[in-house]
Amino acid sequence: MASATSTGRRATKQAVKRVAVDSDSSPSTTDVSPVDSPRPSASSTSLSSLASDTAGEPSEYGKLLDTYGNEFHVPDFTIKDIRDAIPKHCFERSAIRSLGYVIRDMICLATTFYIWYNFVTPEYIPSKPVRVVLWGMYTFLQGLFGTGLWVLAHECGHGAFSASQKVNNLVGWILHSSLLVPYFSWQMSHGKHHKATGNIERDMVFVPRTREQQASRLGRLAHELSELTEETPIATLIHLIGQQVIGWPNYLMTNVTGHNYHERQREGRGKGKSNGFGGGVNHFDPRSPLYENRDAHLVVLSDLGIAITGTALYFLVQKFGWSNMAVWYFLPYIWVNHWLGKSKMPSQVRTTLGAETDK
Repeated sequence: MASATSTGRRATKQAVKRVAVDSDSSPSTTDVSPVDSPRPSASSTSLSSLASDTAGEPSEYGKLLDTYGNEFHVPDFTIKDIRDAIPKHCFERSAIRSLGYVIRDMICLATTFYIWYNFVTPEYIPSKPVRVVLWGMYTFLQGLFGTGLWVLAHECGHGAFSASQKVNNLVGWILHSSLLVPYFSWQMSHGKHHKATGNIERDMVFVPRTREQQASRLGRLAHELSELTEETPIATLIHLIGQQVIGWPNYLMTNVTGHNYHERQREGRGKGKSNGFGGGVNHFDPRSPLYENRDAHLVVLSDLGIAITGTALYFLVQKFGWSNMAVWYFLPYIWVNHWLGKSKMPSQVRTTLGAETDK
């Protein structure tokens, strides 16, 4: 098995070498307009300039070839060009239709709860193992419907739910707060993530660790062991549980996957702050360097939404007990986190990709 894996890796490296042309080959002559340089807003930047801050300089890897052996040039059209090419009706927003989706998912949640609460009982289903399986199915279904509400709130954060920003923020705040998500805090950091997606010094969400950083963090031996075991079933299971159960809350509380260059932000806000517990970088502190001074009240409003939901959950636990609330709310909540995590790139893959970016 190990031999086959090593052979596969060598074959992959050889394939990459065959695709790359000798580094002495002349670089692409695609010109980038100064207007399209990768600066604050990506709305008018060219895709080629976004690809690298050194766009236009000779590539150390030579020319890029497509799968047919033809030389590939990074497109030099702007994001605005792409937007203008999309039919205008694709940007039309209907608050009525969007609210219809919210009502639909809430009806699904309520109907599922009603059926299980009233009929998946010892009176109707005497077999306990069957009831356990059915309640497990319940948590899965509620997780799907809860994810639907999460995504609708996500669209509110992007302004795609309706043409009214007040409607977007009100609906998004209610839905995300009910799912323990700080709506405005996430909205602001998520917007900055979209403006610098994949940038190793500016991305607010997914920043790959380089091979050197990984080695210095865990030690050279631990790093090599991680590479050897990362595709084994047990390692995949441990990673899956860690990512789906604590990954999202850990990101909110410590900015664990975001960049750690907060000193370079606005003077004063990021000074002395770093990712991790106690580092002052999270989605709940108005003083966090993730936000501007003028946004502090929005962070507080997000915290208020979480506090209201937390208070409601506390009294529900007192009334119905932990075991019932675990099945009714907390396990479906973990399923929601699972589906959110499945839509993202696994961290071990990001690490592998990042290993080649620090050359």
